[in-house]
Parts: sequence; structure tokens; C-alpha cells
Amino acid sequence: MLTAVTTLAITVTAEPPVAPMRMMSADRTLNDFAAELRSAGQAPQAEFLLTAGPAALSKTADPDHFTASCVVFDLAADDRRVLLQRHRKTGKWMQFGGHVEAADASFAAAAARELTEEAGLRSWRWFSPVPVSVTSYALSAQHGRCARHRDVLFAADVSEHEAVSVSVESHALGWFSLDTLPDQLMPDLTDRLPTLWDAACRLAER
Repeated sequence: MLTAVTTLAITVTAEPPVAPMRMMSADRTLNDFAAELRSAGQAPQAEFLLTAGPAALSKTADPDHFTASCVVFDLAADDRRVLLQRHRKTGKWMQFGGHVEAADASFAAAAARELTEEAGLRSWRWFSPVPVSVTSYALSAQHGRCARHRDVLFAADVSEHEAVSVSVESHALGWFSLDTLPDQLMPDLTDRLPTLWDAACRLAER
């Protein structure tokens, strides 16, 4: 049963233009992305990135590429609250995220940008200094040329009373308790969200 405590209907923002991914001119930049993966204990993913090169950060250059996302919690809530979007393409409730763009200096920067674009959030109490998860999964034909996403997930702590807005990529946003998650949730999130909450709490206490 779908239960959102806060009704969030709101402003629909224009979809930002998609910039083509430029090839990096300096190894240092690519190494910085790889360092973020290693900080999450993901050395094999870092090696994949360094071997594949900048194409692995591009939606158009390689069907197997990295994405960046952010799961938003209210870490002060007793009932473990999470902010989710009902994605327009999939119809599923999920975290915020998308492809890495040319101007993104890191996976963290890409995740923060997506959070602003898709939820209207421009500030938060805390943003995880390292990824809380890196997940690789194959995509269905509805994703077009994209065959596999290697999603680098960060966490943010935001009050459920913070103003948010629905983008053109979503049908709705909603705050949910981890004990009463909505129907049509992305299947992997049912088991992952409690683990991600615990990981965010541990990092936020450091």
C-alpha cells in the first residue's frame, strides 16, 4: 500500500539540455573518479574505469558506463524516512540520479547535480563524503543504447520539511518510512534501503 506522509505536488521544472560528454584531456581527472570508487572499496570498478577510459563516463560513447545517484534520508526521523521519486520512464519509485555530464568534476558532483535537478534540493544537512554503494546491473531494451549501468550511489541527509519540486522526469515525490515503503518500488531497493540507511548513519557519525 502506497503511503506518503508529505504531499509534494509542485513545480515542474524544465528538463535541462543534455551536453555531449567531452573526452578528458588529463589523466588526473580520470584518476580522481577512480579514487572515489576505491574509497568505497570498489577497486575492480576503478580498474574497469581506468581501462575503459573516459568513454565509461559517457552515455553516448559506451553502452556499459557509470552513473551517479543519491538516496535522500531524514536521519533525524525516528521511523527512518526516505525521499523517493516515481520515475516517469520506469513507473517505479527510486532514488535520484542519472548520467555523468561533461562539467561534473566527480561522481559526487554528478549525484548532487542530479539531486538538484530532480528534487529541487540545493542544500542538505550532510552529503556522504564517499559512495555508500556501487551497483552494476544490466538494462532492458527500453533504455535504448544503454546496456549496463554501474551506479555510484551517495547519501544525503535532508529534513522532510525541506521544500522540494517535481521535475519532468518524475510523476511524483514522496517521503516514506522504511517500514511502509510504496508499491512499485524498484525491486532491489526493498532489501537495500535499510542497509543504505545504516551505512549513511555510520558515515554521518564520523
